[in-house]
Amino acid sequence: MRLLVVLLCCAVRVLAVEWTSLLPQPGVARDISMGGATSAMFGPTSATSQNPAGITVFPRDKRTAIGATVNGNGPAQLGAYFDQIAANRSGIQQASDVSSLLVRSVSARHRWAAATAIFGEPVMNRRDQERFRPPPDKFALTEYQTALALNLLLHSRVQVGGRVDFYSREQFGDGEGFSYGVILKPHGLQVGLHYQRFPATGERWLHPLDRRVDRGTTASLAIQQPTYSLAFQLMNLAQTSDMAFLEPRFGAEWRPLRAVALRCGGSVYAQSRRSVLTGGIGLIDANWLRDRDDRLAFPEDVLSIAVALVYDHGRPVEGLTALTLAWRL
Repeated sequence: MRLLVVLLCCAVRVLAVEWTSLLPQPGVARDISMGGATSAMFGPTSATSQNPAGITVFPRDKRTAIGATVNGNGPAQLGAYFDQIAANRSGIQQASDVSSLLVRSVSARHRWAAATAIFGEPVMNRRDQERFRPPPDKFALTEYQTALALNLLLHSRVQVGGRVDFYSREQFGDGEGFSYGVILKPHGLQVGLHYQRFPATGERWLHPLDRRVDRGTTASLAIQQPTYSLAFQLMNLAQTSDMAFLEPRFGAEWRPLRAVALRCGGSVYAQSRRSVLTGGIGLIDANWLRDRDDRLAFPEDVLSIAVALVYDHGRPVEGLTALTLAWRL
């Protein structure tokens, strides 16, 4: 009886916090559910990590290929687009906008080089903490980035990558940024390192738990296996006076079934008394439905769901939910 009372009290405290849905953001559910510790992990563009070296869209054995990823979150944004923006856009611009909502990315590979264009990825300015609160600020194309990424498959144990991000706000350009990184794979352990630059107009985060800084360097470790993954990450190694200096993050994933992934993670904020606990699930590994020649070396979930709770001095103060639905063509 006492345990039931304790559980009910905890549930009441969790339900009482303010919850924010990140439905417009199509690629962050895995990252959030694993505590944002995914920078040494590989994944398609539907499983975004902060390290561009982790983008993996084609099976390693494919020498030449072209592909795309369809964004299942996009149709939910079309109504808001035609209500708020379409009237002020030309026919060609409308076609481009709708395409960016429905198509997550387009990629091409030849031999050891792969290039990827990522469209209409919603972001929030570090100074705009209300970005993903109720409309209109929640709409995907209110503020977004379009990215061009290049990955070099130098060796079976070395992958490097870089990307250039073009930021837009209210359909107008708002600066450019870039990042580059590497993932090394010595003896089953993945070691990631990446560097980030943002424009003078401010840092852009993919979600409220992102916390990257300009000129920030992040180091990460991961073990990524078909049935489980473990990850650890340290944010902002260089700037002692800025936020997230040596901020630790951790994440774990376990697949009791091929169609189900269970995830958890967390982080402890630097320079504050806040912490984060996260969890989530991944459903339907797309490799299960693909021809053998088109399977990636790691699981590729069609649907991912994430939940995060932010604590301040041990009390829950904010909740986040995210959903990613995507299919790689």
